[in-house]
Amino acid sequence: MDIKGIVQRGENTYRFTVSCGFDGNGKHNRKTMTFKVPEGTAPTKAEKMVVDAYLDFEAKCKGNQRFKANMKFKELVEIYLAEYAARELKPVTKYNYEQDLRLHVLPVFGNRKANSITTADMTTFLTQMDKASETTRKLRTVISSVFTYGKSQGYVTQNPCVGALYKTAQAPVKKTKFLNKEQCQTLMAATSEYSIINTIIQFLLFTGMRIGECLGLTWDCVDFEHNTVTIVHNLSFAYGKWYLSTPKTEDSERIIKLSEYTKNLLLIHQQHQNKAKAIVGSAWAQPDVVFTSSIGNFFDRTYVNKYLKQTCAAHGLPEISVHKLRHSNASLLINSGAALKAVSQRLGHCNIAITADIYGHIFDSYEARMAQSLEQNLL
Repeated sequence: MDIKGIVQRGENTYRFTVSCGFDGNGKHNRKTMTFKVPEGTAPTKAEKMVVDAYLDFEAKCKGNQRFKANMKFKELVEIYLAEYAARELKPVTKYNYEQDLRLHVLPVFGNRKANSITTADMTTFLTQMDKASETTRKLRTVISSVFTYGKSQGYVTQNPCVGALYKTAQAPVKKTKFLNKEQCQTLMAATSEYSIINTIIQFLLFTGMRIGECLGLTWDCVDFEHNTVTIVHNLSFAYGKWYLSTPKTEDSERIIKLSEYTKNLLLIHQQHQNKAKAIVGSAWAQPDVVFTSSIGNFFDRTYVNKYLKQTCAAHGLPEISVHKLRHSNASLLINSGAALKAVSQRLGHCNIAITADIYGHIFDSYEARMAQSLEQNLL
């Protein structure tokens, strides 16, 4: 059985734990009980007995927490953040949800009774706010998560986001910006002299990694013998501090093959970093991280963006963001003949459809050139 709150303690004994929220001092209230299955009970029947007993215990514990007609939406949000988000969401996701709720949603619905908010109210809010369609879609997701949890716990009777509309007007489709081969070569020349940030830029261009994956890379995930790096971390920011979290999705956890040039970039960087570590000593904050500041702290990703744009401007290149290096990498791979599936796997996309949606126009152009080349060779 896969139910949170049920832990088997012995052959026939189970411990039930039910969360009853938090008191006025922020202390987590939990109630527990022990349940024993009669000896000789068949396994299938025993499992059903355990689940039924747990649900009955949970209902009794939360009997005084059920439907609260006068609960304000802001109260529901606080319960959601404390009981659900703190346990089930990544810290950075919880942080972003909290910011969205406090900045955009609570000023409008905070003092409303949660059960009085209707689907029509939600549609009006999401379609008339002065935000882009993607923002309103994300806000609906956040609000829906609050109400879904509230409904599951008996705090509210409905989720007004179900059926609610949001802005769908799309801006004109723009092709993904990236540097072409010649522009990438110019950028390579401009960042050829060793520095931490020049190494980061070239490493991003050659691997197609996300900036958070790059700055969260640790030395134990670098395999110089087989020329690979394994992506298992992402540098994230929440509640005023940087920390290592898991990658964006399960598919983002992957192994990337390095070229000899990229491998040498890391080896040279490692030599410089080891010298700096010897000087700084035990004050070096992140000894396992590949790309850090000169004194061992996490590297500031906003500075990478700023430096890249300044470098591009100084050398007559389009002023792209760091993420566009990822697009440039994909473009170079596709134009060199790499299969779309291989590019998708290297980039860590959930499925090939995402890759096709972003880079389909590049792949179509490459296929057209291949067809023309075949015609020239045969005719």
